[in-house]
Amino acid sequence: MNLAKHDEYKNLNMKDYVYNVLKENIMNLSLKPGTTLRKKEIAKEFGVSRTPIREAFVKLKEEGLIDVYPQKGTFVSYIDLDKVQEAKFMREALEIKIVELACDIFPEEKMFDLEANLQIQKVSLKQNNYQKLFEYDNEFHEMLFASCNMANIWTAIEQLSTHLNRMRMLSLSADFNRSDVIGDHMKIINAIESRNPKKAKNTMKSHISRIQFDQEKLKRDYPDYFV
Repeated sequence: MNLAKHDEYKNLNMKDYVYNVLKENIMNLSLKPGTTLRKKEIAKEFGVSRTPIREAFVKLKEEGLIDVYPQKGTFVSYIDLDKVQEAKFMREALEIKIVELACDIFPEEKMFDLEANLQIQKVSLKQNNYQKLFEYDNEFHEMLFASCNMANIWTAIEQLSTHLNRMRMLSLSADFNRSDVIGDHMKIINAIESRNPKKAKNTMKSHISRIQFDQEKLKRDYPDYFV
């Protein structure tokens, strides 16, 4: 199976370690939608019994990342476009509000962190590392919420965005709008720095709307990834 495993998970108990590794490989599309997941094979991959595999599967099923069919098997779930739209609706509503709020209360001392994040996005783009670009794209949005004392809202968004995030990862892997995403982030920073809520709101709305454009093209180019 050859799963990507990261040292950052090694201090976790085995159940959580297996869960995090499987989730990351599903989210970054190393495990493609529709892939069969066999407990015996995964247990051999990790060198563990089937118990932590079974427990990890429970959590992944709760998050909608795997589908379990009795007598048939366990499979990585296909991207559900209804759930993509649901998460997109929520993100648009909340992220427009957060950039408007940021124009009012975003701490000056946090601007450096936001700008540093943007520079790493540019490096990731130059290196053609779409997984790192996704990671720092997400961090950029998380920083907006955290710096406005709304970190728990971002946590809730992430919990409901697993299908949307796989869509975004697929978009970045296919090189759709990578530079546009970074350009949007730069405009958002500029709007916050100039305390211009109208510009911030319009830029964020345009930024989130790119998901709809990607969706139509991705459905045509990757029809076997979707429900």
